[in-house]
Amino acid sequence: MAKRSELKGNVMNQFSEYEWHEFPWDEVPQMLPGPHKRLKIYADANIPRTVIDELMAVGLPVESAIKTGYSTHPDENIYQKAKKSNKVLLTMDRHFWNDKNYPLQKGGGIIFIDISPHQPGKAIDGLARFYFLFAKSYPLDWWENMKVRVKEHGLIIRYLTREGRISEEEFRLTDDGKLLTRRLR
Repeated sequence: MAKRSELKGNVMNQFSEYEWHEFPWDEVPQMLPGPHKRLKIYADANIPRTVIDELMAVGLPVESAIKTGYSTHPDENIYQKAKKSNKVLLTMDRHFWNDKNYPLQKGGGIIFIDISPHQPGKAIDGLARFYFLFAKSYPLDWWENMKVRVKEHGLIIRYLTREGRISEEEFRLTDDGKLLTRRLR
């Protein structure tokens, strides 16, 4: 039987992973070797043109719901179009973050920009941080069953583990350049 101090230590270790701690810069993921498909984006109709232009300027392939004639289609159709096109959906629609509407088990990746469409500069800055920290290291074949919520100064990554459980981690970049992280679930 475990001693009380061992039990207390286990509870403290379990609790402490949910608190903010500094993420070591040398542990930022690097692209794994091997043939991978590059990240490709399917932009929802609510993504400002300046954001799409900026993504394309840095070399990311972006297809737009507006250009493909899907701008007036229901969100489920837009999601299915992205999935069938083997692209990650980029959206500013909050309901795509809701797992009841779009469960991780359904497949296709989603990047939800949680910034007002009236602030495209902040959206671009948030996406740039996200791309530098993570997206450039995760090829297209890793995006299935993954969602990301991009905020102005951070992001949340939600994904299915190999065991089929949902895991969620939050990252925040501080003003002094530290990357903080905590597990949400």
